[in-house]
Amino acid sequence: MAKLPLKSLLCLMQNASSQHLQPSQPYENKPQKHESVLELLKSLGFSNTHIAKLVSRYPLILQSQVDKLKLKIEYLHDNGLVGPVLHELIVSNPNILRRSLDKHIKPSLDFLKEFLETNEKIVTAIKRGSWLLSFDLKGILKPNTFLLIKEGVPCKRISQLITLQPRAIMQNVDRMLYATERARSLDIKPTDSTYVTAIPVILSMTESTWKRKVELYKKFGWTKLRFSKLSNVNHILWLVQRRKSRLKPSAIATYPRLLLYSFDARIQPRFNVLNILASKKLLKTHKKIAWLLTQSEAKFLTNYVNKYLDQVPDLLELYRGVKTIDL
Repeated sequence: MAKLPLKSLLCLMQNASSQHLQPSQPYENKPQKHESVLELLKSLGFSNTHIAKLVSRYPLILQSQVDKLKLKIEYLHDNGLVGPVLHELIVSNPNILRRSLDKHIKPSLDFLKEFLETNEKIVTAIKRGSWLLSFDLKGILKPNTFLLIKEGVPCKRISQLITLQPRAIMQNVDRMLYATERARSLDIKPTDSTYVTAIPVILSMTESTWKRKVELYKKFGWTKLRFSKLSNVNHILWLVQRRKSRLKPSAIATYPRLLLYSFDARIQPRFNVLNILASKKLLKTHKKIAWLLTQSEAKFLTNYVNKYLDQVPDLLELYRGVKTIDL
């Protein structure tokens, strides 16, 4: 958005805001007040593009009391949310500005500080879940964390959950209770590092979906003991897709993160390359295929694609999907 004179931008904002208002939302046409809000936002580093998006999502911001609005934004700034992070946060979730500074914003940040401790972690969590600052603190966030503490989850694990999977902590309390009970039934210990990856995965599925997954794994031949073990490994295999099951169950049990990879973008292209190399006896027989699938992109390209281009000129095209073969 090109730079515009203040009055021109204000006119655009007023037109946009009046178009987005519901009939039940009275709009007060007070240009002087609107101009003051606009001046404040610009003085706090918001660009014209930011302001345009903000007003389109929250038209009533133009009717905000400038002093209160300034206090809210400055408080967020003073607590580590600065520059583009602050601007994007407010634009993506203007509901923050609807909340009371003393009754909600401050208590919410105090709650996050209690578990996350550093501004860096707080910023990371808020960037992943901006609703942490506008969500139901008393009815959802606190009860869920208290439930996890009661379950025996250490504070450092709760910190990881809030930082890495903030949406999980924002689930209804009944859902969180269901997730903890399900984790307990699978012998996933609250003190284990994998607990905080298990909870979001459990929360992501309905009970009927969960049961279908269980039945699918049983068809692979996994016993209940092995199935339980798989539930304790990094990122859990609940996200498996049927067409990935061509790998042996034992391989998936050993390398469960295979189930998190894209079949089309990673697994099949690598299978294509490895099959060609094996057919030409260029692949060492002791190499485990499942392990090779987990290697980084750079290492796989270097060790299993570029290395053999002289012997197999079309290998890179095969890997990139320009050419295909049947597995």
